[in-house]
Amino acid sequence: MKKLTLSVAALSIALTTFGQVNTTDVVLPEYEVREMINTIDDILEWQQQDMEDGDTNMGSYEEGWGSNYWLTVMREELIIAINSSRLK
Repeated sequence: MKKLTLSVAALSIALTTFGQVNTTDVVLPEYEVREMINTIDDILEWQQQDMEDGDTNMGSYEEGWGSNYWLTVMREELIIAINSSRLK
């Protein structure tokens, strides 16, 4: 009976403490972030080639619309994150 009581108490404590963890930060190694940037660069290059060939229109960063815009924004944010982590 003591084991059951202790198990229930331990489970109760574990559930209440788990529910109170409020972490919103995601930590990634720098090399993974650099790989993300490289992948975005590749995608932007492929999209640019497609647009030059007249296959499709992926938007424009300068005009603020389309996937080119959002991929460029993500790339800039990743670069800012890498640069700010070096300052710490």
